[in-house]
Amino acid sequence: MRIDPAWLSPERFAQYERVADGDPDLASRLYEWNARAASALFEIIHHFEVLLRNAIVRQLAADGQSPATVPGSPWVQSAKQIQEVEARLKWRGKAITVGRVYSGLSFGFWQTMFGTDYEELWRHSLKNVFRHSRADRPVIAAYLESLNQIRNLVAHHGSLIELDVAVEAQKIFRLASWIDADAAEWIRGIERVSEISRQRPIVPPRNVVVVPAADAWDLYNNLHQNAYVFQAGRSIKVVDHLAFYADQEIKQAVPRILRWYDAVDWNTKNAARLAKSPEPFDAQLGGVIKVSKGRGWNSSVYQVFILSGPKDGQTVQLSSPISHSRRGRGSAFARGHRYHALAQIMSASDTADLTTA
Repeated sequence: MRIDPAWLSPERFAQYERVADGDPDLASRLYEWNARAASALFEIIHHFEVLLRNAIVRQLAADGQSPATVPGSPWVQSAKQIQEVEARLKWRGKAITVGRVYSGLSFGFWQTMFGTDYEELWRHSLKNVFRHSRADRPVIAAYLESLNQIRNLVAHHGSLIELDVAVEAQKIFRLASWIDADAAEWIRGIERVSEISRQRPIVPPRNVVVVPAADAWDLYNNLHQNAYVFQAGRSIKVVDHLAFYADQEIKQAVPRILRWYDAVDWNTKNAARLAKSPEPFDAQLGGVIKVSKGRGWNSSVYQVFILSGPKDGQTVQLSSPISHSRRGRGSAFARGHRYHALAQIMSASDTADLTTA
């Protein structure tokens, strides 16, 4: 039985029809898959959110601090949110308890505690929430911000059809392991996202990510490191190729993504350990860390795509670079990641031909 677009509004169903190239039966299957994927993701987000807020509260208590008296803490600066939770409890006729207030606060509230406004709180206490990680506060904040965006997308029944939901699950496992390895193992043991990800009815057509890459192109092409290094925690759509935008053009070499690493400790000790690995991609990653450190990649943790080389048979070679002819204020082509179909990339002569970001 096919979904009637009127059940969910033609506008909402249209995004699934676009990916399905107008096939209503395939669009219906995509919509059903999206709901299953969202349900499975929300299950593990649920478990992680409870793990995180309890770990925060326990850590503050272990440090001998009452949350309400921690200088500059969200409990002081976000008193309005707490008052709103208390008002809801009172309206429902429930006693106002600490536990009920904690559970009534949004994930965004807990995420905020790892933002720039709370650097002192991080240094004195909250860094120990993620005691099993070498990641610094900005990395943790990036992961939590990305997870909050996915949580909100799922909660509002948004489309996941172009996101790599298996990657999003891996990020949750990683965050959980940084708090408690046993908790992460338990979440991984019950998750359904990986299996549902493999059941995706169709691979989205926009399978190339175009990245702003002045430094990244130099690392790949001139320093001969077949990799792309980018911010930890950032969400990535389902892609199999990567194109570099640098020097006002998309470069001719469009390498295939061979391996993805979600959170790599960016230090010389880890580089040396990986370099000795019998696994070729791990050994290659060790070299990437060694070469890139001191060249602008100085965060504590990064994501990495291992790529096919410029002359590798898996790398697509465009007939010529794709020029970016537009000039002037606001004319930059790629400030962030852009997604396009490989066929569109191969047929373009100017970035103006790439109409869908």
